[in-house]
Amino acid sequence: MLGWEFPPFFAGGAGIVCYELTKEMVKIDDVDLTYVMPFGPDEVANQHLRILIANKFRGKKINFKKVPSLLGAYMTEESYKENRQRLIDSGKLTMADDNTLNLYGINLIEEVYNFAGRVSTIVDDEEFDVVHAHDWTTFPAAIQASEQMKKPLIVHMHITGFDKSGGNGVDPHIYAIEKEGMEKADKIIAISEKVKRGLVKNYGINPSKIEIVYHAKVDVGPDTNFDFPKFKSKNKVVLYAGRMTMQKGPEYFIDVAKKVVNFYKNVIFIMIGSGDQMNQMIRKTAEMGLQDKFLFHGFYSRDDANKFFSMADVFVMPSVSEPFGLVPFEAISKNTPSIISKQSGVSEILNNVFKVDFWDIDKMANQIVSLLKYNELHNTMKKEGLDELNKLTWDEPARRCVDIYKELTRKR
Repeated sequence: MLGWEFPPFFAGGAGIVCYELTKEMVKIDDVDLTYVMPFGPDEVANQHLRILIANKFRGKKINFKKVPSLLGAYMTEESYKENRQRLIDSGKLTMADDNTLNLYGINLIEEVYNFAGRVSTIVDDEEFDVVHAHDWTTFPAAIQASEQMKKPLIVHMHITGFDKSGGNGVDPHIYAIEKEGMEKADKIIAISEKVKRGLVKNYGINPSKIEIVYHAKVDVGPDTNFDFPKFKSKNKVVLYAGRMTMQKGPEYFIDVAKKVVNFYKNVIFIMIGSGDQMNQMIRKTAEMGLQDKFLFHGFYSRDDANKFFSMADVFVMPSVSEPFGLVPFEAISKNTPSIISKQSGVSEILNNVFKVDFWDIDKMANQIVSLLKYNELHNTMKKEGLDELNKLTWDEPARRCVDIYKELTRKR
């Protein structure tokens, strides 16, 4: 299995998913997983599977490919570096915390091909039955490994370039890598029906080649004691958590806040996360006269996330294009009723949440106000949401992946 992230060395949801999925897969008879990632700590201890860190592999000589294109992990190179430096200057981010830089570097495309070179030397020395690649960053390595060993290739689509841009086009380098990986794959795993539709429409993939395997609940860690800020004693809290990018819809969260405060005065809106639109969002709240109603936290750790989800009275995910969306799982696990956009994969499997089109700020405002005002509704959604979430376990997604492995190896 090839991935770019794996806890404790991760920067986003894909790493968490790989951890939870593989933890269940190795419990199944006849499954022996080796997870290969490009970078990582010197030692990865107490894990449930074998992990190889490719840049520490001492095989035969590797010829590295130099690529002139510069890309960051989640945004343009310029905005990525500017935002990262601003967080470091403010003291909210240290070099040790910056997993995104450690994992993806500045020249991501170049690292993708360097990873492929390292993986080719690993498979020269070892034998595997299938190659399972997570996201486009691992596709060149996976294709090379599959062809080298003449073994089936599975690509796992967590997100596409179109999702990251909110549907406004895609970087041509990434598009070409994504398309080649899916075309050469024997099977494609999509994390939602939404992702599957996008693969068919935007990449011309045959739908019969795609299997949908949904995510399950994630381990968000124990409850933490948190000294709530003084405003919490008199105000309700509405939370946004995620990157400040077009894809996540932060501007809609601010627009809806303007409507909410007209009907519910004692409320504070907290936005946690960093991104290329953060400064723009801060200016937007000032222009709308909402600066006293907003708290921007910026970069947040897993411990920060637990604290904010425990504090919140309502969580809102107004994503414009969300392939799945693990964050509502985190909120619900902390007894926080959630509102999610219909343009998300998670909306396909969650029922005890409010669902709304990201652009329908009137309806979203009504939902928020209802949850803030009516305790019975709030308590019912807390209970029913948690009951539903606890039924979404990783054993089913793990079994689905292993069944795909067995089907492909039988055909070979």
